[in-house]
Amino acid sequence: PFQSPFRAAFTMRWVLVLLSAAPAATFRLAVPHGARALPATTPTQRPARTLPTVRAEAMPTEPTEGGGVRTLEVWEKYNFAGDKAFWRDLRRSVYDGEVKAADLERFEGFCDNYRANPEGGQTDPLTGQCVCPIGNFPGLSGKPIHDTSDLKWVPEFERRMDVIAAEYHRFMSQATGEMPSSYKSRKATSDSSVNPANSWMARNAQGEHWAGNDFHSLHLVKGLAYRPLAKTFPGTMRLLESLDLVADRSVAFNRQKAHAGLATHSDKMNYVLAGHVGITLPAGCGMEVSGTEFKWETDKVTVIDNSFPHHTWNDSEEDRIIFYFDFFHPELSAEERRALMIFKRTFKNHMKLADKERVTNLASLERLMGLNVGSDN
Repeated sequence: PFQSPFRAAFTMRWVLVLLSAAPAATFRLAVPHGARALPATTPTQRPARTLPTVRAEAMPTEPTEGGGVRTLEVWEKYNFAGDKAFWRDLRRSVYDGEVKAADLERFEGFCDNYRANPEGGQTDPLTGQCVCPIGNFPGLSGKPIHDTSDLKWVPEFERRMDVIAAEYHRFMSQATGEMPSSYKSRKATSDSSVNPANSWMARNAQGEHWAGNDFHSLHLVKGLAYRPLAKTFPGTMRLLESLDLVADRSVAFNRQKAHAGLATHSDKMNYVLAGHVGITLPAGCGMEVSGTEFKWETDKVTVIDNSFPHHTWNDSEEDRIIFYFDFFHPELSAEERRALMIFKRTFKNHMKLADKERVTNLASLERLMGLNVGSDN
């Protein structure tokens, strides 16, 4: 039957909305049998989600019960669980002839967990430990706060960690001119990218992050990449690298503004732990992990598992600064660490491919819709 140009244009506009909300990689395929899951956990119950209406260049969001919006997590925006090309590329890189399948049995369980539940994740009903589909590595012990006497690298780290605070204060003094001239970098005086006043990054930069506008970071490492700022902290980076304490998430100075705090949450990855060192610690600030409170120290490192529920507070009149670094769980083998890095790199590459395909599809549909609209004149 004949459709008017107006109706055709209206239909194509809804197609654009759906494609802009979900990349091509999110088409669902059947889940294979025999997928493994972590013991003593139950699947997280998530409410049904409606597709949001967003601009092509915007970050996908969904409405919350309070009437606001939240940015979708990366595993919600991109689903490669049934993508044959993704698994082909991953296996070609992981099994390159130097690694035996027997060495990666737990990594295969990690992959099975992702295939079995690519959008949900799991929460332990007893401890509250929460893992996402790409953070669910089987066979690792979980402790909200780790005893640092069990970690071999801690004595050497604490012996040398004065360099972290020294480099931070030296960097921040560039903004006030209080730094000795022998420390000043010519590049720092002319390049705004290393200007302390311009370097703090708000978690709420796009207006939708749950952390709000009161939490900022100076990132030295983020994800799989060293940031330009890392070059300004050479001693800090040498310390972390010499003790193999750089994983695939974050190395940063984190600032919590006065009279603010982070709500209870989980970072949802059980294969990395987090080290915390106090830099500027006013009275009235602290952190709680799974019901246990602690206060940061400037001469000690605290190690927590971010997959357990935790929150922070700063009830003082000053900003609180800590140094934060993610590192791989000590029970992971070298082969498993390498495989996890390859998994994340492959995931990121396929995200870029999905985005490129989505932009191409949108451009084609926009041209088609434009022709339909024009024919009505």
